[in-house]
Amino acid sequence: MAKLQTTCKKCGLSLESLLFCFSCKTTQSFASEANYFELIGLSIGFEIDINELEEKYHKLSFELHPDVYASATESEKRVSEKASAILNTAYNTIYDLNSRAAYLLKVFSQNVKLDERSLPEGFLKEMFFLQESLDEMLESENKSELLIMKEDLMKRQKRIVANFENLFKKLKENSNQSFLLQDLQTNLNAERYLSRLLERIN
Repeated sequence: MAKLQTTCKKCGLSLESLLFCFSCKTTQSFASEANYFELIGLSIGFEIDINELEEKYHKLSFELHPDVYASATESEKRVSEKASAILNTAYNTIYDLNSRAAYLLKVFSQNVKLDERSLPEGFLKEMFFLQESLDEMLESENKSELLIMKEDLMKRQKRIVANFENLFKKLKENSNQSFLLQDLQTNLNAERYLSRLLERIN
């Protein structure tokens, strides 16, 4: 990843977040290649401190809210609106485990060719069977069986999400990153399939 400007464009001091300088209270024009973690002021990685994320998000939200710039110039208003919008997107993406994993995979695999439709061996056949069973349960409105299936799908989903942390740890330590990135892509595809089935039950 390219090295980004990490000092304030106005006062020259180090930035806590690439969106705003808390030293001179100035919004920053951020580079398009800046990732969501850098924009908020977090170290990039799957393992994060949720309390730190919340604290940094609320601190930035207070400073960047468009209402604060009601009497500012049109240029300053545009910058604050853009910064506020990207801050919300970054926060929501990082906060959710699945979207965080998907976003990090996108960041880390920029120069790697992945099979974006891959699934674990035997997974698709099993899901087709579950989908047919789900169709029958929904048609008959069998709530007890639907509840059992929902619990089973949620357990499967939790196992996949728990594996994200393990795979991202290995990614830091292993030189064969393309293999691990493909594993992450496969796990994400499986998680999305399970999510779609759960949405149908809900």
